[in-house]
Amino acid sequence: MRMSHAIPGPAATARTTTIRRGTRRFNQYSIAGVLIVFVYVIIYAYFREMLPEKWSVDSAKILEILNYGGTDEMDNSFAVTAALFSIIGSNNLDVFTCISSAIFLFFATRNIRKAGDFFSRLLLIAPCIMLNMFAPSKETVVLIMTMCITVTTIYFRTSRFLTVGAFLGLYAIYGVFVRNYYLLIVGVFFIVHYLWRRPLKYHVLAAIVVAGAILAAPSSLLQTLQSPRDTSNAYAEQIGSDNRTAFTNIASPATGPGFLVNYVYAATVLITPVLYFQTPSDAFMQLMIAAMLIILYKAKKKSKREPERFEPRFFGSLFIAHILVQLIFEPDLGSFTRHLTSVMLYLIAIKVSENKPIPR
Repeated sequence: MRMSHAIPGPAATARTTTIRRGTRRFNQYSIAGVLIVFVYVIIYAYFREMLPEKWSVDSAKILEILNYGGTDEMDNSFAVTAALFSIIGSNNLDVFTCISSAIFLFFATRNIRKAGDFFSRLLLIAPCIMLNMFAPSKETVVLIMTMCITVTTIYFRTSRFLTVGAFLGLYAIYGVFVRNYYLLIVGVFFIVHYLWRRPLKYHVLAAIVVAGAILAAPSSLLQTLQSPRDTSNAYAEQIGSDNRTAFTNIASPATGPGFLVNYVYAATVLITPVLYFQTPSDAFMQLMIAAMLIILYKAKKKSKREPERFEPRFFGSLFIAHILVQLIFEPDLGSFTRHLTSVMLYLIAIKVSENKPIPR
């Protein structure tokens, strides 16, 4: 008597595929991600007082305003952030910061499948933890913003409407009330997004147009955009802060040519720090920047092969916009790293999207 074997139907096949995918997703890298979150929470709860004070300088300014009122020396962005934190309550800020950062780390370690991906994310996560997650600061708000913008891509099927809407709405509010340069980031984003898949000649033409606009811009505007670098470093020197990676403008920012010279000089310092600073921490920062650039390069190549994908072009353009704007005024390597790693979820969103099916 011949025995017949039942052929599994589509439903059974789908269940098997789902189980296999779930097994692949929960692997040794998922366990490592949970351990990263666990170690972070333990350090925050029990060993935070042992960490360097320079990791929480901005937080000290905000807490001073929150507890004792503002002074004329405080930047408006600190005062607005302090007012926002007052809603939460000074007694609850540490718990709020720790929980928000822990959730951020869950986002940052989501859906890792390869060793190379794991170690490249570690290069992004480590400085972000050190500079942004051990005290309530302006970056705490930015971390939450980036989670709102990337949540559908990292945890669900990407919703273009929700992603773009969250980006425009949050950046507009944050730019108007806290950091005005976030409005400039929005403008630069649209330029980069337009040029993303265009030939090289379009990029050259855009660079010429932007350079011409800078040369024709009023000196007061140029001064406002680039003088914060010198002002910040002068203030740091006045209060006795020893920042070995600080650098000043080498030309007057009030003129178009000077503005461009300062911009190029800042780009070499911040993008290739090992040319100027030769310590192990600078070498680590160089590796981090290299990892960022590699992710962006691969995202650009993927956009050419799969132009229907939304995530590489959108999040790549947004991250590049942050870099291009920050090069205008960042006063030192630490500030550049702190601000850039606070939006690193855009790079994580690109990497997570690689494992998603192409939308039809």
